[in-house]
Amino acid sequence: MALLCGSFLVATAQSLSVARRRAQFALLRVLGVQRRALVAQVLVEGAVVGSIGALIGLALGYGLADGALRLLGGDLGGGYFRGTRPELIFAPGAATIFFMLGLAAALIGSALPARDAARAQPAIALKNAGDSVDPNALPLRRTALALLAAGAVAALLPAIGGISFFGYLSIGLMLAGGIAAMPFLARMLLTPLIRLQITDPATDLAVKRLWGAPSQAAIALCGIVASTSLMFAMAVMVWSFRGSVDEWLTEILSADVYFYVAGGNASGLDADMQRRLAAAPGVAGIDFLKRTPLVLSPEQPHVGLIAKPIDRTDPSRSLPLIGASLPVPAGAIPVWLSEPAVRLYGHRPGDWMTLPIVDKRETAVPNAGANSVATEVFVAGMWRDYASQHGAIAMDGADYTRLTGDEIRTEGAVELAPGATAGAVIEGLRAALSDSSSGSLAGRVSFTEPAEIRARALQLFDRSFAVTYLLEFIAILVGLSGVAASFSAQTLARRKEFGMLRHIGVLRRQIIAMLAIEGALLGAVGVVAGAGLGLAMSQVLIHVVNPQSFHWTMETRLPLALFAVVAALLIVSSAGAALLAGRRVLSSDVVRAVQEDW
Repeated sequence: MALLCGSFLVATAQSLSVARRRAQFALLRVLGVQRRALVAQVLVEGAVVGSIGALIGLALGYGLADGALRLLGGDLGGGYFRGTRPELIFAPGAATIFFMLGLAAALIGSALPARDAARAQPAIALKNAGDSVDPNALPLRRTALALLAAGAVAALLPAIGGISFFGYLSIGLMLAGGIAAMPFLARMLLTPLIRLQITDPATDLAVKRLWGAPSQAAIALCGIVASTSLMFAMAVMVWSFRGSVDEWLTEILSADVYFYVAGGNASGLDADMQRRLAAAPGVAGIDFLKRTPLVLSPEQPHVGLIAKPIDRTDPSRSLPLIGASLPVPAGAIPVWLSEPAVRLYGHRPGDWMTLPIVDKRETAVPNAGANSVATEVFVAGMWRDYASQHGAIAMDGADYTRLTGDEIRTEGAVELAPGATAGAVIEGLRAALSDSSSGSLAGRVSFTEPAEIRARALQLFDRSFAVTYLLEFIAILVGLSGVAASFSAQTLARRKEFGMLRHIGVLRRQIIAMLAIEGALLGAVGVVAGAGLGLAMSQVLIHVVNPQSFHWTMETRLPLALFAVVAALLIVSSAGAALLAGRRVLSSDVVRAVQEDW
């Protein structure tokens, strides 16, 4: 995000610098300077600016990293490593790579302005300081369509080594295509305003100026469209992820009280203790659960085998299924795979798979490994699980006990009887645990209510993505700085235009109002284009990058309130940036700026 925004910001600044010096470049061409020399000059300027910016960025990044570690810790506020304070280490190799990336971003951003500077016709450029595109000509859109099409094709390609390389490439191509389409989009979105009978002179001048100079409008829009689209894409992805996690938590946390036994799988609740807990006052029923690690592939981390009560006729009561559960063949042992397990190991509903079940009894199958029984099971369905990125397998607790002889359980979901309260039931369960033969068992059991689990999980989620919100805010600031820079340069280049307007009777306040309206219109066009482009990129993040990188899917959810607030702020901020730039230029005597043409 930072490199893309920075590259477009450099492109904005270089394009406006080239536009302001078009007459100078034309004069150099007339004096015999070749085109490649102009290209080299602009690229060297970009390299110098990029090098300085990369060095400043490294220093600022080092300082921000130190501040983040001091204030938020090594988990950036996630709360996973409380009580630890990691030491900040400067990595020269990584710093060199980041410096080169910043330099490359500046050179890429300077490439198109350099080409435009070399391709300008000297005779025309010496007298024409306006837009390089004929107002009567429709801006070209072939390049933009080709980039957008390439981005769509890249989104369909698989991951490489577990990394969604083509997914990220798709986002980059779509962003480049959207920026390339801005002259056409600006003309198209402003055309309805041209057809209106606008009576206010400032508004009429602003609309016709932007419509007649689509290339300069596109230059001002590059930064804001890039930052807005990336911000919208990240906001939709995070909002969709959070909403899906919240809905998933609500679905799986259907019991009234949950408890967990600390200390490992071997020291849980035996069958006798399970019966005593189920008979505690106020308890209508308890679903006991156990998680056991399984290694399905030496190249992958272990998956979790979850043994819990599952109704074969209606497993959706126990699992958040994705799709319908398949009928179980007679005599088969059904299992239900989590979405990451399906994507990692390729076993889909209807397939048969072999599980290395560990037999806790002494009658293990000979020659099957140390207490390991190769058990063939039927994959009956797939369920959604955001708790384990490496996959999980759910099996009915009765099947697990029959295969392994293991009756120990380490977790439980308690359903309260009518009229019972959670506090009273928890006290009764603690009393039953205290009466057990193992005196330390009661001290190792933790009780929580579903509302507390859900609140804690969402709090951790928000802390983990707090840095994402910060990046979105920075992206908006980058976009607004691009608008401010472009308007500052454009108003300087348009001093003759302002002087001519003053000569024919346009008031100074009307010119300032015209600039503010231009800024607001550019902000509105940028928001519309950025929202559309960001929504498209968010679908790549949601349906390509996340499944390929983290192996789970989510439903798209739009933060409409956030979009409305951001859109209003961007439009007002763009108008304010243009207004400040215009007032600074108009403070000088622009009427005298036309004297060199007399």
